[in-house]
Order: sequence, then structure tokens, then C-alpha cells
Amino acid sequence: MNVSIYDFIWLVIALAFLIADTFIGFVFFPIYISAFIIFILDLFVNNLFVEVGLFIILSLAIFLVFKPKIKKFMQNMPKIENRSFVNVGEEFFVEEVSEDRYSGKIKKDGIFYNIFCDKKLGKGDRVKVKKVDGLRIFVEKME
Repeated sequence: MNVSIYDFIWLVIALAFLIADTFIGFVFFPIYISAFIIFILDLFVNNLFVEVGLFIILSLAIFLVFKPKIKKFMQNMPKIENRSFVNVGEEFFVEEVSEDRYSGKIKKDGIFYNIFCDKKLGKGDRVKVKKVDGLRIFVEKME
């Protein structure tokens, strides 16, 4: 039984994907399970090409076996919306102004939104929404 640098590389790969998976939610488990198996196998077989080939085959096999479960899990993940709840034509008061004075923040329902304007803004200025592009809100200053 020879211990080589590849033993530690497989262990690092396995641990890195395991840690990443704890934050993401069991998406990378075929990779770290395969890497742990190859880590143990590498103690007995010291052929990098065989190890990489087995790693790929094991990862694909585990993924294909658990694909229906992964698909169901991914469908039940909460959706993150990339849109604002601000509508064109709404009027607000500027809550914060950035250093360039052409952008700032407004507040709706306790949520701050970034705004962009053609004219210089001041805190407390009244603005009207003229365009909404995802989370970017373009306003015009009301006189």
C-alpha cells in the first residue's frame, strides 16, 4: 500500500465538493462519493488514468441512478425572483443618494431599490418610475 500525492488530491476533491454541497443542497453528491471511493481505491491502485476513468464512470453511474431524485429535489427548490415590485408610473421619494448623485435608492414595502436618473438627485427628491429592467429602476425627477 503506497501513499501518493494523488491520495490527498482525491481526498481534497471529495471534501471540497462535500463542503460545497452543504451550502447548495446535495447536487454534487455523485462527485464527492466517487472521489471518496477513488481515494480508497488509490491506496491499492496507483494508476492515474485508471483512477480518473473509474471516477468518471462512477460519477455518471451514481448520477444516472439518482437522476429522478435530483430532478425532483431541484424542482422543489425555492425560486429566486430577479424582478422588482415597483411599477412604471409610481412616484417615490429618494431615500439615499450615491456619490455620483445620478443614482440612489427608493424604498417600497421595506425593500430598497436602486434607481438611476438623468438628472442629479438629492435626498427627499420626488421621482417617478419611467422604466423597470429587472432590478434596475430608471426614474425621472419630478419638479
